[in-house]
Amino acid sequence: MFFLSIPQAWHLVGTWTEQLPSESNLIGMGQTELMMTLHSIFVPLLLIISYYLFHRLNKNESKKIKG
Repeated sequence: MFFLSIPQAWHLVGTWTEQLPSESNLIGMGQTELMMTLHSIFVPLLLIISYYLFHRLNKNESKKIKG
């Protein structure tokens, strides 16, 4: 019910809309930290998926050559 009040809570003085960081970065990380975090998540994920697909493709190719 708090968020249905009039005026809305996010428009009141002193609420989170006035306390945003200067860069409007809501997650609290700078550009470098964000990119390093995203790379540390997605690069290993991409390598694992590529490795899996490479071995699956090799297994299918070896079956075609043998049989």
